[in-house]
Amino acid sequence: METTHVGRLGLVVSRLCLGTMNFGPHTSEEDSHRIMDSALARGINFFDTANVYGRHLGVGTTETIIGDWFAKGSTRRDKVVLASKVYGQMGDWPNESR
Repeated sequence: METTHVGRLGLVVSRLCLGTMNFGPHTSEEDSHRIMDSALARGINFFDTANVYGRHLGVGTTETIIGDWFAKGSTRRDKVVLASKVYGQMGDWPNESR
């Protein structure tokens, strides 16, 4: 797997990133764990998530699945670079947040 450096932080990440948007709503927790196991085994160590992923099942659903996966293996968290974002509900007017 090709890797790249993230800025001057010393982090080395795979050039491929595993997107986790469907974990929960369209992919079971068990299948999500298998996907993450498979990605890591193939050298993909860069995972992307957000608190809004899986929100119709509850805010943070996808993050919970990833956290449970980390908890199942003591070295998983040390091997993965996790990118996240924060979602804020928008108001009725452009550029208005709540």
